[in-house]
This record gives sequence, C-alpha cells and structure tokens, in this order.
Amino acid sequence: MQITATMVNELRGKTGLSMGLCKEALVKANGDMELAIEDLRKQGQATAAKRVDKAAKEGKVTIVTDGAAGMVYEVNAETDFVARNEDFVAFIADLGKILLANKPADHAAALKLSDACIGGITVEAKVTELVGKIGERIEFRRYRKMLADPSKEKFFSYIHGGGKIGVLIKISASTPEALASDAVAELGKDLAMQIAAERPTAVDPESIPAAVIAKEKEIYTAQAKESGKPEAVWEKIVDGKLAKYYEEATLVNQKFIRDPEVGVKDRIAAVAKAVGADVKPVEFFRLELGESD
Repeated sequence: MQITATMVNELRGKTGLSMGLCKEALVKANGDMELAIEDLRKQGQATAAKRVDKAAKEGKVTIVTDGAAGMVYEVNAETDFVARNEDFVAFIADLGKILLANKPADHAAALKLSDACIGGITVEAKVTELVGKIGERIEFRRYRKMLADPSKEKFFSYIHGGGKIGVLIKISASTPEALASDAVAELGKDLAMQIAAERPTAVDPESIPAAVIAKEKEIYTAQAKESGKPEAVWEKIVDGKLAKYYEEATLVNQKFIRDPEVGVKDRIAAVAKAVGADVKPVEFFRLELGESD
C-alpha cells in the first residue's frame, strides 16, 4: 500500500512523533493507522511523545577519541537517578563506539546512524525505545567532532564531575618526539583543566571572528563616550578593555590556574623550550551539562 504524506501527517498528529518514525510505522503496518499506533505504543514511542515537554538536564558529557578524530557528546535525562541507570549508561558507551566508528559530520547525521550493538535500529529510535523502557525523557542533545593529523597533532581530554563538564583539546608539536613526550602530555592535561575551570571561548585573539571583535569594540567605544572622559583618551580606553577581554576570553592570554603568577602563554613556552620544538594549542571544545548552546 502506498503511504501518503497525508497519512503520515495524520499519524504524527495522533502521536506527536517525528515524520520519519510515523512513516516507518505506517510502512510496517501496511497503512493500517490503528496498528501503527499500537506498534508505536509497544515500542515505547507514545511514552516518548508524552515526555517531550519535560526538562532533561541531568545526564553525562562523554569524550571518545582515536588518533585521527575526537568527539564530545552529551546525553541527557530528567533525573540524576536515571543518569546512573544501567541501560542509560550502556547506551552512552554504545553511542561512543558508534560515533567513533562512523565519524558522522554533525548531530543530525549521528542520529541516523544504526548498529548491531543497539539492536540494528537508528540512534534516534534507540533513544525513543529507552524513553519507553525507562519512563523519562532522554535526549542525545549535542555532538562535536574534531579531526587531527596524528603525525603532528594529538588529543587530550578532561572530564569533570563524572560528566558534568567535558573538554577536548588538540595540541600540535613540530616533532614526533615532542608530541609523544611526557611534558606535552602534562601540558595537555593542564590546558584541558584550564578550559574547564576558566571557560575561554577561543584559543587566541586570531581565533575570534572579526565580527565578534568589531561588536566588542563598538560596545567599548560607546562606554568610553559615556565615561565623561576626553575624546583624546577614548581609543586608549577601548584598547584597555579589549586587552582585558582577550585575557578572559582567550586560552593563551589567561592566567594559569595552577600558578597565577604566570600566564598560560608562559606555561606553553616553557614546555616548548623543554622539548625543543614548537608546541601550541590548536582547537578545543568545552561542553557543560545542560548549558545552552
């Protein structure tokens, strides 16, 4: 039987589920609306629809890496109790294997992946199945992918609070020996913890989009004009505020949390000197559980 868009829309209206899931159910039921609804209920899909308005801000941020790719992803539940549930924890582990094996381009692509370890169904369908089984809203909410050239770049990561914050950072070194050194490994750990604690938004000023810097300058100029100080010093005020912004927003310009007497830039320079090679942070991701994008 041909499954029309009208039929899919009707089932969607009755269940509150996605177009894709509704179409699959109708195909399986050969167009029988009531049978499709019954099948969806048996699979826990109806429960998923009922939980859609519930906040899911507990859960876990997880990191998986191999030499060429690193992924940070967040899976949420409504309560901390369910975040420790056996099935929930197993799904997070299985999801990591699937992501690492397939390296999807983005979150939408990740949801469409399927694997034998989750019963041969898609990640999206597995999440819905878990909702029906556990009885809470569960959400695979965010996914970030970072690629590296293993010959000159390496991943380092840090998980804080059992998955409350996850940081993945990529560091480059100009020689293989330096990249494999204990000194660079220690630096990677330090920088990941720095990012978790101090929340930089970029590696360095050059990494910040020009539009963002232009907006900051616009704000600081307006503040300078309102300060009551002479126009001759406005530029100096803007420069000072911009320098402060860089100190807070960029990793390399922050004070080093383990020794506030030195800067992160100094810590990196000391390691570069020790290993006799150029060493620098290239890119990082920081995900905090439940935060807004």
